[in-house]
Amino acid sequence: MLSFIIIGKNEGWKLTKCLESVYSFIKINSIVDYEVIYVDSKSSDDSIERAKAFRDVLIFQITGECNAAIGRNIGAKESKGDILFFIDGDMEIKVDFYKVAFDDNLNLMYPFVSGGLINCNYNSNWNLLYVSEYHRNKKKDKFENDTGGVFIIKRELWEQVGGMKTKFKRNEDLDLGMRLSKLGYPVLRKKEIIACHHTIPYSDKKRAWKLLFDTSELYPMVLFRDHITSAVAWRRVFSENYTLLLLILVGIIIILTNILSLFGLYFISLLFKAYRNEIKISLNLLLNILKFFLRDIVRFFAFFFFFPRSHPIHYRRI
Repeated sequence: MLSFIIIGKNEGWKLTKCLESVYSFIKINSIVDYEVIYVDSKSSDDSIERAKAFRDVLIFQITGECNAAIGRNIGAKESKGDILFFIDGDMEIKVDFYKVAFDDNLNLMYPFVSGGLINCNYNSNWNLLYVSEYHRNKKKDKFENDTGGVFIIKRELWEQVGGMKTKFKRNEDLDLGMRLSKLGYPVLRKKEIIACHHTIPYSDKKRAWKLLFDTSELYPMVLFRDHITSAVAWRRVFSENYTLLLLILVGIIIILTNILSLFGLYFISLLFKAYRNEIKISLNLLLNILKFFLRDIVRFFAFFFFFPRSHPIHYRRI
C-alpha cells in the first residue's frame, strides 16, 4: 500500500491544491491500493474543512506541541502502507513522477527518493513574485542528505531510524537525511520534478526576521552539534555560517593579541553576505548586516547552550 502523508498548518488554498494533486496522481496512475492522511498542526483557518471535502481522507489534529517532525511521525504511525509518501501541505505533486519512482506493480524502485522542485515564490500577501527551481540537477540524478518537504521512503527504512526527531522545530528533514546517510541510504535526488512548492522564500524580509526571533535560527547549530563528526555537517556549516566561523576566529585572535582592528575582517564578511542577500530582496543593506550579525550571535550561543528536548506526541482523529 502507498500512504500519502500530508502535513500542514493554515495552508488554505494551498492544501486544496495539494490534495487535488494527490488524487490526480492516484487516478492518472491507476493506483488502487492507497490511503491519504492529513495531519493538521492546530490550523486556525479552514484547512480541516478543506481536507474533509475530499473523499476518504484520514484527518488527525495535533493537540500538543506542533512541528513538522511531530506531524510526519503521527502520519507514519497511523498509516498502513509499506511505502510512505510525505508531502508538505503547500506542495502540488507531479503525476508523472510516479513512473520515475515506481514500477508497474507499485513497487518503489529506490528505498529513499525525491526529485527537483519548482518554487512558486510569493510575497507576504500571496502575490506571485517569481518562479524558480530548487534541488534541481537537470543532467543527472544525485545522492544528497537534504530531503526537503516531499520525499518517498520505504516504511522499514523509516522505522529503522525511528522516524524524525521531535526536538527539531527546523532542520528535522536534514537530520533524518544525515542519519539515513550514515546507514548507507542517502536520498536519491532524481533529476525530474516531483512537486511545485507554493512558498514565501526564506529571503523574504518579513520571514527572515520572524525566523530570527521565533527560535528557528537556534536549530542549525543543534543539527551541527548532533552530527559534528560528519563531513557533510562541516561542509554545511562552512557554506552557511562562514561569517560566524570568522567571528570566532577573529575573537580568539583579538583576545590573544588585543588587535581590535581585526574585527574589520568580520565586518567585511558581513558586508559581503549582506550585499549578496540584498540583490535577492528589497531589504536595506544596513538591516541585512544587522540581521546576519544577530544570527551569528544567536547561533553561537545555540551551539553551546541550547539543548532542546524531544516533545511528546498528542493528537486526535477528526
